[in-house]
Amino acid sequence: MGDINVYSGPMKCGKTQQILNEYKRQLIAGKKVKMFKPVIDTRTSPNIVASRNGIDIPAIPIKRISDIEKYDADVYCIDEFQFLKGNVNIIQELADCGKKFFIAGLNLTSEKKPFGRMADLLCIADNINMQSAICDNCKNENAIFTYYKGGKDTEIVIGDKQYMSLCRNCYDLISKQDIAFKRKAE
Repeated sequence: MGDINVYSGPMKCGKTQQILNEYKRQLIAGKKVKMFKPVIDTRTSPNIVASRNGIDIPAIPIKRISDIEKYDADVYCIDEFQFLKGNVNIIQELADCGKKFFIAGLNLTSEKKPFGRMADLLCIADNINMQSAICDNCKNENAIFTYYKGGKDTEIVIGDKQYMSLCRNCYDLISKQDIAFKRKAE
């Protein structure tokens, strides 16, 4: 049997680094490994998954979860899963056929809502590693939220500069300040 391993949490918590490590580890084990990323992720080259540590690996850009079915592999690594459309049952079916998955993605939007298909993925995962980042505001080691600096995040904005990783206290404090500021502006 295969398995589904998910690395989730806010921005800057090391999710991508984890799947890059697993990619290399699986290659050492002699497995046929494929790396995927959503077409919408334009932060680096369209064909590269890169960590903040400067490590990068060639990747296949995809739009939908079902696109992975076109590629034969023992192990599938997928970065930024939250941006993919489609049915996670495809991953479940492939895992049932013995395929391994290492998947990274944001579990929540900047408004603390489930992000894309991540909630469904977490429900079928064999292993979940919920990671935290360092709070960009107070430097607390338990930042679990991603906050969009531009106000309400009504559309997907790809990038790092527009977002902050925040602990629960700073998220609540900053979001209340933003709401008060917007009310004064109106």
